[in-house]
Parts: sequence; C-alpha cells; structure tokens
Amino acid sequence: MARLPNTPLSNLTGTGYAQNYLGGVIQSPNIDDKGTPTQRSVRDIGMARDIVRTVIMAGRNRSIVNSRILAKYNAERPYDAHKLEAEGLGWRSNFTTKPLPAMIEKVAPRFVSVIEGLKYFTSSRLGNQWENNTEKTEKFRELITKTIRARKGWRTLVEDIAFDNSLFGHTIVGWLDEFSWFPKHFKQDESFVADGTKSDTRWAQIVVLKEVYLPHELFAQISPPFTTYEAAQEAGWNLDATRGAINRASPIQIRDRLNVGGTLETWYQNALRELTIGASYMAGNSVIVCYTLLVREVTGKVSHYRMAGPEMENVFERQDRFPSMEDCVTFFSFQKGNSTLHGSKGIGRDIYELAGMIDRTRNEVVDRLIMSGKTLVQGEMKRIHTFKMSVVGSTVIVPSGWTFLEQKIDGNVDGFLKLDVYFKQIINELIGSTSTPQPGTGGEDMRSPAAWNLLAQREEEGRDVRITRFVVQFTDLIQTMQRRLCDEDTMEEDAEAMQEEMLRFMSREELDELADEPVAGTVQDLTPLQRQLIVSIAQEKRGNPLYNQRKLEMEDLTARMNADFATRLLLPEADPTEQAEQNRQQQLELVLLGHGQAVPVSPRDNHLLHLQVLMPAAEQVGGQILQGQFSTDTLEAIIAHINEHYTQATRQGVKSPALQEVAKFLAQAAAQIAKLKELDQQQAMTAQTAQAEQAPPEDQMAPAAPPNFA
Repeated sequence: MARLPNTPLSNLTGTGYAQNYLGGVIQSPNIDDKGTPTQRSVRDIGMARDIVRTVIMAGRNRSIVNSRILAKYNAERPYDAHKLEAEGLGWRSNFTTKPLPAMIEKVAPRFVSVIEGLKYFTSSRLGNQWENNTEKTEKFRELITKTIRARKGWRTLVEDIAFDNSLFGHTIVGWLDEFSWFPKHFKQDESFVADGTKSDTRWAQIVVLKEVYLPHELFAQISPPFTTYEAAQEAGWNLDATRGAINRASPIQIRDRLNVGGTLETWYQNALRELTIGASYMAGNSVIVCYTLLVREVTGKVSHYRMAGPEMENVFERQDRFPSMEDCVTFFSFQKGNSTLHGSKGIGRDIYELAGMIDRTRNEVVDRLIMSGKTLVQGEMKRIHTFKMSVVGSTVIVPSGWTFLEQKIDGNVDGFLKLDVYFKQIINELIGSTSTPQPGTGGEDMRSPAAWNLLAQREEEGRDVRITRFVVQFTDLIQTMQRRLCDEDTMEEDAEAMQEEMLRFMSREELDELADEPVAGTVQDLTPLQRQLIVSIAQEKRGNPLYNQRKLEMEDLTARMNADFATRLLLPEADPTEQAEQNRQQQLELVLLGHGQAVPVSPRDNHLLHLQVLMPAAEQVGGQILQGQFSTDTLEAIIAHINEHYTQATRQGVKSPALQEVAKFLAQAAAQIAKLKELDQQQAMTAQTAQAEQAPPEDQMAPAAPPNFA
C-alpha cells in the first residue's frame, strides 16, 4: 500500500511498537527538500519506553544464556541432584572442579596486568610550535595517569571490564552526564544494544543502560551539582516523577519480576552464589531501577532519556545532550567475530559445554575409584532391608540367601584421565594458554622441549592479539576520560586539582590542545614487551659511536623505571662521542678565528661544549695580546663567536650554571676590548717611531703566527 503524502514514516504497522516501515525501532528523520531533518529519532517518552522494552526483549534469550554461563562460573554441579535420585543414581558423585572459573582466572588477569604495566595511559603530544613542548608533554602524561590511577574504584573498574569482557564476550562503559570524568561500568545484564550493532561505538545507534540507584543516590542527582530545583529542571530532570520513584523504591528482584524484560535470572544466580535466596527476595535493599536510552540523531548528536520505577516514569529527558556516541559510551569486545558487539563470544560461551564434560569426566574417575575392588553380592531386591553383616573377631557373618560373586568392579580410569588431559588441551587452545602435559599421558607429552617452546611462542602470539585488541579499546576509554578531565566545566575536585597543577606549567590553550590529542599511541607506549625490547637494544648498542650514548642510557632507565628517575640519576654530561666531535669542530673553528675571520654558529651545535673550548681559548689569547704577540682583532672575533653561542643557547632554553659565567664574561668583554685597543694604538705609534729610525729589510718581515690553542 502506498504511503499517503505528509504521512510520518513511523508507526505504519499499527503494532503499537516504535517501528518504521522498514522495521526499525526509531523514527525516520523525514528530511525535507532543503535537506533539513523534520523528525527526531524518538517522537516522545512513550516511544522511548517502547524502544527500551523492545531492545531488552530482543536480547531476552541472550540474557538467559548469560545467566547459565554465570551459573557455571558460580560452581554449578554437573548433574541435577533430583534427577539422579529419581533414576536411582543418588550414589553417584556430583561435585564441580570449577573448570570455568579456573580458565577465567587465567584470562581476565592478563588484561588487568597489561593496564597496570603501562607507564602512561596517554601518548598525547604537544606540538613543536610551543616552547618547552617536550617537558610539558611529559608533565601532562604523568598527571593524567596519576589522577586516573589515584581515583577510588579505578582498579575495580578495570577488573570488572576485564571479567565481563572475558566471560561474556563484550561489555559497555558509559558516562551519563557532562561533568563527570570517571565512567561507570554496565554489566552484561545492565547493557543492551540493538541487533547488528557494530563493536565500534561510532556505528552505534541505540544503547540502553540499566542503572540501579539507592534512594539517596538518585536524590543526589537532583540536588548537587544543581543548587536549585529550577537548575535541575533546566538540565532535563522531571522532579515530580523523580520524587515519586524515590518514594516507591523496592528491592530490585521484585522490580524485575514486575517489569517485562527484567533480568531475574542473573539476580537468581548471584543470590545463589551468596546463599541468600530466601531472605534477600523479600528483604533486599530498596532501590530504584532506571533505564537510560541513548539515541543517535541523524545529525550525529545523542539524545538522553531516563525512565524509572515499575511504570517506567519519565524522570529525565534531554535532546542533543552529547556531541556524539563516543562521548558517552565505550564498547569492549573480546573477539572480532562478525564485527558486531553480540557476535563476540567470550570464554564462557566458548568452553561452557567443555567445562561440563570435564566435570562429568572427573566425577566418573572418582566413582570408578570408589567402586573399584568392592565385592559384588547377589540377592533379591525386596529383601535388601534384611541384609545385615556382623563381624565377630576375625569372622564375618552374613544372613542366608545372599550370594557373593567372584568378579569385582574394574576401576580402570586411565582412559578418563587421558580424556581429561585432552579436554584441557582443547580449552588451552581456545583461551590461548599452553601448559606441558603430565608425563605418562602419552601423545602430546612426547614433544621435545624445543617443540613445546615453539608451541608456547605461537600461543603467546595469539594471546598478544587479544591483549592488543583490548588495549586499543582501552585507548578509546582513556580518550574520553582525558578530554573530560581537562574540561574547564568539570565539577570534580580531583580534575580541578589536576588542571590547577597543569596550568602552572602550561597555558590553557596548550592544555586544550593536549586534551584533544589522540591517545592511541598507548598501544606502543612502553608495554612490558616494549620495555624489554628497549632495554635489550640499549644493552646491545652501548659503546657504539653511531648512537648518542647518553640518550640511549636515558631510554634504558626510563624503560626500567620512569623519566623522573632517569633525570635524577644521570649526570648532565654530554655523550662522549658527541663531546669528541664537538670539541674537534670547535678546535678547527679556532684556527679561522685566530686569523680574525668570523665563523657562523649552527643551531644544531652543542653550545655548552663549544663554550667549554672557547672560554679558555679567549683567556689565552687575551694573555698573548698583553704580551704584544697578537692584535685585538683575534680576540674580538672569538668574543663575537662566544656571544653568538650564548645567545642561541639562551633562546633554546638551555639551563646551566656555566652560562652565568659566560654572561659575566661578555658583560666585561666590551670594556676590556676598548682598553686593549688603546694599547694597540700605543704599540702602533711606538712601532712607527722605531720603523722611522731603522726600517728592517722587506725580506726579513714575516707575518705573525696564529695562536697555539693546543
């Protein structure tokens, strides 16, 4: 059926859900002839409420699967005890050896240790047009990293991200206001995106986040940072609905039971782990469950809607609140998969069934060993209650009617032990871990040590791929945190203190430039492997004249410790190779200066090293002039050369006590040159008088030799 003119593209199906004619959950922008969108992605709060329910219900099966994974992580037994009893197998072992938690504890801590091992969280660099840009860049990186690490809850945040990302395959971190720089992690049962959402935040259109507030926490949202209720209303809060939601707070499990699309399964698994199912169901904390809807408009900006309480009342609504989706959420995905967020499978989904098989295999081993060697007795089952065995001294007395069989139960468990090793090998391949099998199991244990080292190296390469992927996504998180930390409008005390300290070393323009610089270089910025490589290169190239030895030592100490440690420890002496080359160059220049010729100074010269040669030479020439061996032109050329080195060193920001001595020398040089010129004039007059009295033959006249600076 053709659409009528001027009819909105949304709600054409008549289902009541927020759908357009292509089945999407948001409205079409309905762009007019002038290229201007005339409709927003969400028409009203009713449509926002429908979107939240639709997205949550679409992921219902995913939530159930995740709850089963969580149950296995919480040490779920391999068999149903009631079914075993019903089938007459109540004697069988039914315990878990926790293979899934063991595997997760091998994977998740790797990501945490990599983040903890980073020297700096950002590699932002100040442009060369700013003065002392290197020192300011180093200070910026240091303060950003220090502030983030000092924030209470930082390590917990990293551990939560690593855990959910490893176990379930993806997780989301978000900022739901403009003022806070520290993000909030949303677990797998607290974050929902539309099907087909890419694992890159730039392509996300809809994000639904579940927040659980205690009454005082939600009340804090409408009090500070807002000084008045009017300010809170202008920010987007619906105060009447928010107060009503706070007054009707109830335990979260009741709230989820009443709400369509709740995640009661996950709550049940957590309560089971805490052993408080009966008590907590009715005596839990009173909370307010809020659902946040972030919707990207066709302009790229993101509108923010928040609904709370059993009726999902509208407590907050603000259109175009965030400049982009990257400014309010960050995605983490364990695998590339099919490039979608839900297509990333975590360790839990990968080895869920294998974990069950390992538990059942190990239970079978225990049952066989327990039954092994036991005597078989045959008799009628209806007389089982009459069977009583008595032991009198060395005699065993049994009732009549029971027959003892010759054969015994064979408890051969070798096959099951090999099967257990085989399952562990498969899991190690899936999670990127290599462990040498125990001797005597056959097969893989026959590899040579060299072969096992090669296999371990290959597994390490695969593990590094996942770590690199995690660190790349981590830089997206730090990028937003860095920008918010340096925001002038921040209202958090640690961010304000950091900015205050930053502005002691740089201007606001420089700080803003650094805040907007990309931090993606963190992937290459001194990870543990990179540090080891720098240390190895420094040891290999030590003493090589083609390398600046002092800078090589600086890189070595920085990689081992940090830049501050290297600066405090290293002497401010030049590299031996550079010192020899600069001394040789200045000695050659002195030959020209000795003839009174001017020598230009290069900006790339090490001015301090040149001055160390020039200053003694100037004193030597001054003494020779007083003895009448040279004219003042030679000294004047040398002093001009000294002045040029001093000027360029000062412009480049060189700080050294030696420059103060040079400055004093130059301040006195003009007066000394004037006195020496007077002496030159007196000597010239004396020479003319002597020449008039007795002129020497021309063939005996020889030019004065240049000064010897050896």
